Amino acid sequence: MAEKIKIAVLVSGGGTNLQALIDAQESGILVSGRIVAVISSKPGAYALERAKKAGIDAVTVSRKDCRDLKEFESGIVNAIESHGAEVIILAGFMSILSEDFTGRYSNRIINVHPALIPSFCGKGYYGLKVHEEALKKGVKVSGATVHLVNEICDGGEILAQRAVDVHDGDTPETLQKRIMEQAEWKLLPEAAEKLCRRILNEQKPETPSFTLRKWELSDAGELAGIIGKIDRKYLTGRIPDPYTEKDAERFITEMAQKGEAENTGIFYGIVVDGKAAGNISVEKSGDLRSGVGVIGYCLIPEFYGRGIMTEAVKMICAEAFEKLDISRIEGTIFEPNIGSRRVLEKAGFELEGVLKDAFYKYGKLYNEYVYGLTKGDQNGHL
Repeated sequence: MAEKIKIAVLVSGGGTNLQALIDAQESGILVSGRIVAVISSKPGAYALERAKKAGIDAVTVSRKDCRDLKEFESGIVNAIESHGAEVIILAGFMSILSEDFTGRYSNRIINVHPALIPSFCGKGYYGLKVHEEALKKGVKVSGATVHLVNEICDGGEILAQRAVDVHDGDTPETLQKRIMEQAEWKLLPEAAEKLCRRILNEQKPETPSFTLRKWELSDAGELAGIIGKIDRKYLTGRIPDPYTEKDAERFITEMAQKGEAENTGIFYGIVVDGKAAGNISVEKSGDLRSGVGVIGYCLIPEFYGRGIMTEAVKMICAEAFEKLDISRIEGTIFEPNIGSRRVLEKAGFELEGVLKDAFYKYGKLYNEYVYGLTKGDQNGHL
């Protein structure tokens, strides 16, 4: 398989789960992903040595040397982004991540927990504590769970579980070792492969029946419904919440005036198999930057992963270059998610550079990237 998903592994200690991932990568169990970075929250963690022996970049972002959680997570984000990682695996990582961090990498972070969730999980249940509580309760079966990570501690979607018998006379240490050997070291690589393969499959464009349709005032209800379903943190500009039909009518009217009266913009709806699925536009940036257009789009989540937006971007850009007096189109991404970047890159846009790196606004961490597509240098994409 030529294409692989890049993986960053977050660690804090010895790295036995990391070693299981490295071994799985070498033995052919983990084939859809490749570990490109190991990031430790503690200097000198033996997991870093395991990474170096395997030829993997080893990075330390010391939790105790950071002023607060934001600074700590900012360092981790920089390490992840600099390596281009799309999947994050927590392998004995002893810090709880904030909602901002987990939201940034939604459905891309996995963790292994040494119990059968929902038993013996949540805040405070880590390491030997989990096994101590299991033995106190007198359970006859324990095990391990691999799950997606969200804002709730141990609360994300379960990807895989495996049961392990509890023996008479077990101590927390003996039970921990058995669960690692029989469950954790097997489940984590298998779940990593499953997630990476899922992402690769999502990236493969399908060929649904879709068109670009000029929005009319009668379509305001559809447009309002689409905007209402989009994760708003990825929408730039001042968009009312809730977004009503009146807002949509006002927007359609403004875009129609720009497109027809002033010829300064193109604005279309995306229709997939006869159903409105999103919208896409290119506007001239006016006096700010002559000859440059700015692209904007949104897509209902149920259509993600079908290659629809990439094809729509190609179509709208080709039409914009033809109809508008511009030589370049830019896509500016705030707090970029991997999906948005991939859409622009597959449509022929090239990253111009990071304009502002790790700045804070309204208490959140942002990055700003500009992707550009220049007329006459489209590499056959459009």
